[in-house]
Amino acid sequence: MKLTKCLAITILFLIVSVRSSFATDQIHDILIIGRDTICLKSFPLEDLGFTKRPFRYGNYDFPGTHCYRGYRATWKVIDKKLYLVEITKADDTQEPIDMVKYFAENNYTPVVIDGLIFADWCSLELSPFPRCYKYFGCVWKSKRSHKCKTSIGFEKGILKYNRYKGKR
Repeated sequence: MKLTKCLAITILFLIVSVRSSFATDQIHDILIIGRDTICLKSFPLEDLGFTKRPFRYGNYDFPGTHCYRGYRATWKVIDKKLYLVEITKADDTQEPIDMVKYFAENNYTPVVIDGLIFADWCSLELSPFPRCYKYFGCVWKSKRSHKCKTSIGFEKGILKYNRYKGKR
């Protein structure tokens, strides 16, 4: 009886632990660098810690478990500087937001150059999804596995290193 009870508890524990180990990937941000469009695992805008979210989805600030941020940001590297190009709603409408107004609502005055927001707060390492990753329109096919860590590092919005190997 004691062995059966132990075995049942162990099996139940294993089932619960395996079930809870799965998670939903979040909608990625997009980074344009050179001629490459990269799907990011990192979310640079979240580093600002804004309390007001850019969009509402009924009673919530997010559309579902696939995007708790509630938006998709598009970034671009121009002259070794990181710029925020656009913030869009994370649903089928892909409605853009007035970024300068959004930043002002969160008590942050951005540096705007030619309609783009310079990401002067961004001091982090951006991690792209692997090139063989298929997700929301980012499709890359690679014949060999990538053993080295790919990353793109910024300090106060300035590109410090680029270890991403894109299509050449």
